[in-house]
Amino acid sequence: MTEKFDVVDLNDRPLRKLSRFLVHRDNLFHRAIHVLVNTNSPNWILQQRSGQKDVDPLLWTSSCSGHVDAGEDYLSAAIRECEEELGIIVDRKLFIEVFRASPCLETGNEFVRVYLLKHEKQIRFNRDEILQTKEYTTLEIEELIRKQPDVFSGSFLHLFPYIKKGIELNKSSLP
Repeated sequence: MTEKFDVVDLNDRPLRKLSRFLVHRDNLFHRAIHVLVNTNSPNWILQQRSGQKDVDPLLWTSSCSGHVDAGEDYLSAAIRECEEELGIIVDRKLFIEVFRASPCLETGNEFVRVYLLKHEKQIRFNRDEILQTKEYTTLEIEELIRKQPDVFSGSFLHLFPYIKKGIELNKSSLP
């Protein structure tokens, strides 16, 4: 099955639907989500992407991330990606949107919405998508980024300062 994305304009309005291949080949604006999952405060899950991934294989990134499919909204994509990558089914009311990024080189020309999610139940990650997961505090993530930036995806490096600020501003909102 060929993945289809909405190609969007600079105001994030859909223009047309194209295959993933064409969108990436032509560097067209499209949409994505990142979710950072908190399982045991103050720890956040990061994933190391599978070596089979076509973008950023074996690099560390958010708990889950992915493209918004054609016709799909951001939050529905976040819910779908949590199920596909982490094996968790979550009510949409539990997601906290903390940041919106405009397309740039670091995001791969993606409009990105970033969500936080508190989920204390077991996660069974998809081994086709994820090599491994680990839990870190935000300070530990910052230290890892400082010492080994090359082990992280470019989009995560770009988004993390905003994610950290979102975590700090929303600590009381996390269930």
